[in-house]
Amino acid sequence: MKTAAGVLALVACTVMLASSAFAGTYTTQTITVGVRKNMEATLYTPDGPGPFPMVLVLHTSSGISSVDQGYCGNLAKEGYICIAPAFLRAYGISNDMRRLSFTKEAKAITGDFIEIIGELNALPKAKQGAVGAIGFSNGGFFTMILASMNKIKAGVSYYGALDGARAHPDLKPFQERFTSSSSPVLILAGENDTTIGMEPVRKLESNPEGVRRVLRAQGLSRH
Repeated sequence: MKTAAGVLALVACTVMLASSAFAGTYTTQTITVGVRKNMEATLYTPDGPGPFPMVLVLHTSSGISSVDQGYCGNLAKEGYICIAPAFLRAYGISNDMRRLSFTKEAKAITGDFIEIIGELNALPKAKQGAVGAIGFSNGGFFTMILASMNKIKAGVSYYGALDGARAHPDLKPFQERFTSSSSPVLILAGENDTTIGMEPVRKLESNPEGVRRVLRAQGLSRH
């Protein structure tokens, strides 16, 4: 399901960030980022003079994968500087420990992403301020956080773990942060998703300053 929804996410990000240059080819570089500079990430930079808008791609609770890397490669081909940080690995968090990322380590992880956004804006080919985020499941949670804080231009949360693996059933992290100055978010969710479902999305919709736009991908069941 990641491929089909990924196309929608790419279209959404394209509309919201409006890249003015399409490169086709790109280079990759493994770097360390974040506040402590201990978070490994792969940076994808389109060939050409730029300036290019930027996208932060945030992985699931299973960690960084070849799918995430391929996704970044596709974005780079379309003229986006893209970065995929292995953020859970930097905190020693595995899939079965994922709640830590939504609770004890959430503030620090968010701080790392804000630091990375600053690092992206400092790149010589960067289109200043044009940073978006696309998050999958766990990463979708942090995409929402960054959007609520207006740290990105726009976000796409794909099957986002909005309740933090049941750590935040009231969605308090978002209910408190979303205001009229928050950035727009596109949520891709499935009515039949047995892992996340639509209930968190409906709760967010009850907040008038919450999500600006919600796309329901009904009939999708795989998370």
